[in-house]
Amino acid sequence: MNSTRSLRLALAAAALGLTALLSGCATNVNAYERAESLGSPSYIPDKRVITDNTLAGTFRVVSINQAMVSNNLMKVQATVENLKNSTRTLNYKFEWIDVDGMAIDSPNETWKTITLQGRETSAISTVSINPRAVDFRLKFRE
Repeated sequence: MNSTRSLRLALAAAALGLTALLSGCATNVNAYERAESLGSPSYIPDKRVITDNTLAGTFRVVSINQAMVSNNLMKVQATVENLKNSTRTLNYKFEWIDVDGMAIDSPNETWKTITLQGRETSAISTVSINPRAVDFRLKFRE
């Protein structure tokens, strides 16, 4: 009777260990999409100013595209990628710029957080609430 209990405890401990091991490896994300996309994004060329090489070695901006919504509001979407195999958190914010190159105060553009699994790619986006916005700046911090 005692050996049966010991065997059950050993099996339970082994199962728990295996579960912990497998869940520790579950930080990468597999993704599937059409081979030929039906969407035709309006990609824009971007200028990158890198001041934190550690952050640049952890995340990268894959692409940035924009569109107009509600006839006069700019929408911007950036695709970001976690370059590491482990889960990482990234803080970002968009800033809007008017035709004179001046920043436009926007109460909804505060620092936001996104968590990306290992090697995961995800889109972050925003819409300007001011029709005077003609440009933007995207900032990152860890």
